[in-house]
Amino acid sequence: MVNKIKNIFFILSFLFFIIFITFFYFSEKNIRLTNKSRSFYVTKMNDNLQSIPLLENDTKNIILYNNGIEILEKKKYKFWSLIGK
Repeated sequence: MVNKIKNIFFILSFLFFIIFITFFYFSEKNIRLTNKSRSFYVTKMNDNLQSIPLLENDTKNIILYNNGIEILEKKKYKFWSLIGK
């Protein structure tokens, strides 16, 4: 009997919680505050973007291209001689 009352109380409290949360989330007041906050951050971001200095490009002619082909000799590893030491 006590367990049934306790379970009903838990289920009802859970349902009330979900209902109150959804009513708050979809309320006009919350929607207005959310849109206001978003528009504030957009204007703040635009102001910050306007104040960023534009840097001059200084990367001209810094890459040297090698037209010749160089063949490197592969180093021969002697595994067993390294173990023997």
